[in-house]
Amino acid sequence: MADIKNSKSSSMGMHKEVLTGRTQQVFFNPEEAENFFYYGAYEVDFNKRTEVDAIDLTCAQLNDKLHALMREGYGTVVVKNPQGKHSLGVGILNKLNLIFEGSLGYFGVGSIDGPVVRITGRVGWAVQDAGPIQFCCHC
Repeated sequence: MADIKNSKSSSMGMHKEVLTGRTQQVFFNPEEAENFFYYGAYEVDFNKRTEVDAIDLTCAQLNDKLHALMREGYGTVVVKNPQGKHSLGVGILNKLNLIFEGSLGYFGVGSIDGPVVRITGRVGWAVQDAGPIQFCCHC
């Protein structure tokens, strides 16, 4: 290592620091991967499937319904008739197969971590800022 006693950094107060005795702290143990879940995440069965018709629901009502279905153990949820509503499927921090049969508006499926999302229609801008997503076009 270069000697810094006669350098400009030494006169500015920067000195050589000895790093002996320091250890690297382990925060996560990869062998405990099954415990890496968000607080409030639910156990879901991907074979347990249901459908929700969003035609008469607001975005807040639909998002609440999605969380209630996950709480009941549904692992696959099909949302019919989203009709381009904004902010659908946001804030989901749980494993889930989420299928939208129709178009989403702005900010769809944003702030998610865990769901696999399939959208069979069009989407507005700022869709899906986190997590895997699949777009299916039936043109």
